Amino acid sequence: MTSFLTSVIVGTPNLFRHPSAGVLALPMLASVGVGYELSSSSSPVFQAASLLLLSLLGLQCWRMQRRRWFPASASWPAASQPEPQAWSSQVLQACGDAVIVSDGLDRVVMANPAFLAMTGLSPSEVIGHSAELLGMSPLRDSHLDGVRAALASGLRWSGESVQVRADGQQIDTCLTVSALRNPSGQITQHIRTFNDITAIKQQQRVLAEQARHDSLTGLPNRRAFGERLQQAMSRARRQPQTLAVLYVDLDGFKSVNDAHGHAVGDQLLIEVGRRLDACVRLTDCVCRLSGDEFTVILEGAGHPEEVQRIGNRILERLSLPHQLAGRSMVVTPSLGGTLFQPGDNAESLCRRADETMYEAKRAGKARFVLNLRAAAAQRVDEAN
Repeated sequence: MTSFLTSVIVGTPNLFRHPSAGVLALPMLASVGVGYELSSSSSPVFQAASLLLLSLLGLQCWRMQRRRWFPASASWPAASQPEPQAWSSQVLQACGDAVIVSDGLDRVVMANPAFLAMTGLSPSEVIGHSAELLGMSPLRDSHLDGVRAALASGLRWSGESVQVRADGQQIDTCLTVSALRNPSGQITQHIRTFNDITAIKQQQRVLAEQARHDSLTGLPNRRAFGERLQQAMSRARRQPQTLAVLYVDLDGFKSVNDAHGHAVGDQLLIEVGRRLDACVRLTDCVCRLSGDEFTVILEGAGHPEEVQRIGNRILERLSLPHQLAGRSMVVTPSLGGTLFQPGDNAESLCRRADETMYEAKRAGKARFVLNLRAAAAQRVDEAN
């Protein structure tokens, strides 16, 4: 080897020779030296020797790089390799969702920290105990619809369930149930995974309640009125009792809006809703259908005379002056009422009450008319 190549390799700074600092510097310098020697020498033997030296240097540098950048490729002592079961246990312990494992008889054999935190239970209160007695839904179709068929088919069952905490609080959860089997096909473990959706369900309930209430007056709206009327009619059919529906419409409400603005009109509607609510019992229901139209459902009011008395009281209270925008206003109502008959449905009952309310308007407004014609016709039919 000539003095130039020797000086290139031997004279390489220590910084470049260190594998952790410059593993690429050495083959680069060597390549320059070898290239120079190859270009300046005409001896085939010397050229072959130089190429061999360059190959060996490249191989050594590649090994240095491999150890530096890929230490995991080095042999790992068998004793230090984690067992699959240890990996599974660590993953389960770190899982954010609550997980519980029970045996074939649904007795708990394992619960991860997320489950203990969700339920407020300690390991000693969980392990070895029946899942059902710990507040979990039993793996029966009566509680989890279709769970038996899903597990029998080797599938996962998913759905909503309620979990009871140690303090008695109920938690809404999204539950997934799966099963492990032995070689004979028998279920040896049940795996339940819980995702706490209490906040989501609470928000859904709030939105559903808002969807059934009038945003201005806070009274049940048309949708809620239909639902509650159906429920009241079902109760009246099972246990015969007086059920009455009243329709209430304000006389001259449009003129209030035109003369004083919609803000005053809104305040009037709010005040009317409050007075209506104060005129009936807790078991009755006042609703705002739309605009200035309200309804009242009277359950178990007794004789028609009692319905007449309640209607007259509403008429009297709503006809009192309203103090709005610094002035006193009198806005009277027109009321029409009717009684539920066994052959009625919601549509026929409401249509009859609405028609009676317009009878009150045609008769001069500011009055209550109770339609007893359907009840009289029913008594005639029963007598015949």
